Amino acid sequence: MSLIMTKAALAMKNPEVNFKVVKFEAHKPKKKKVADNSDNNEIRPGSQQSSKDLDLKKIRHEVVKFGMSGFDPTKKEEARIALAVSLGAKPPKKEYVNYKELMEKRKQEKKKELEDKQQMRSKSILQTGGKKKKKGNNDVGHLLSSYGKVKKNDLKKDDKGPKKKKKSKII
Repeated sequence: MSLIMTKAALAMKNPEVNFKVVKFEAHKPKKKKVADNSDNNEIRPGSQQSSKDLDLKKIRHEVVKFGMSGFDPTKKEEARIALAVSLGAKPPKKEYVNYKELMEKRKQEKKKELEDKQQMRSKSILQTGGKKKKKGNNDVGHLLSSYGKVKKNDLKKDDKGPKKKKKSKII
C-alpha cells in the first residue's frame, strides 16, 4: 500500500502497522415476520374495519384512474389535477391573461347580459300584457292624498303679497 507521508505519519515509527481499513455498510431494515396462523384466527373488529376502509379507498382510486384512461389528453390532464386537489394538493394558479384581452372579454359579457335582459323584458311584456301595479294602502302618497300637496307657486304668492303701507304722520 502506498501511503501519503504526512508529518503525523512521519512522527509515528510504524505507520503501516497502525493503519486500519474501515468499510461502511448501510443499515438494512429488518423484515417483518409473517404472523402465525394462530394469530390470524383471532379477529379484531377494529383492525378489520380499518383494513376494509383502506381497501375501499384503494379500489375507488383505481376506478378513478381507470376512468381517466379513456379521456382525451386535455380532459385527462384536468382529471389528474382534480384528483390531486381532492387528495390534498394545492390547486394550480390561474393562467395569465393579457389585460386588454380581459377587458374586451368583460365588455362582451356585459353586452351579452344586457341583450339577454332586453329579451327577457320584451318577452315578459308580451306575456303579461303590460299590467299596472296597484299602490298599497301603506303608501305615503295615500296618506297625503286627503291633504294635498303644496306647490311652489303658492309659496311664491305668499312672499310677494301686497305690502302694507306705512302711515305717515301729518304735523
